[in-house]
Amino acid sequence: MKISYSIKLPTATAVPPREKLYPYEYNEFCLYLPEDWKQLPTPEERTFNWYSEPAQAGISVSADFYEVPESKWADFAEVNLNSRHQAFLKVSDGKVNVVQRSVKPYSGGGGLELSYVAHDSQMTYLYLGYVTLRKIFNFTLTCGADTAAAVDLYNKSMQERLRVKIP
Repeated sequence: MKISYSIKLPTATAVPPREKLYPYEYNEFCLYLPEDWKQLPTPEERTFNWYSEPAQAGISVSADFYEVPESKWADFAEVNLNSRHQAFLKVSDGKVNVVQRSVKPYSGGGGLELSYVAHDSQMTYLYLGYVTLRKIFNFTLTCGADTAAAVDLYNKSMQERLRVKIP
């Protein structure tokens, strides 16, 4: 009797090395970024800026401490998103395409979560904010015109690199 049996092993794919991340800690958040992200000075208190030359992207994080009553959260959120849209229109080179704009209750409770994503032919602008009883938290990522690359970088930042203390 002849037995023929074989096993096929999947070809191994190289696992990319895990990137080394450096923490930037503040009492309201911690942001972990690769070495190529350089912190930039800013005259504004509680505002932090970083830029990556290889990614051609910038990050701005700020926390403003205001006592915002819950009854004013929705109004504040609309003013905040409208002002971000108007600011983007001013620096835009033409038509602005708004991909997403939302205000919804924060899933962990205690506030509202704001988001705004837009692009023109030169830049992609992604924003996440929180309005709570004691603060307004803002995270902005600006990248080149490649919206898919910008969204990938934003998602990586949100899932792996940013920890926000809410409320």
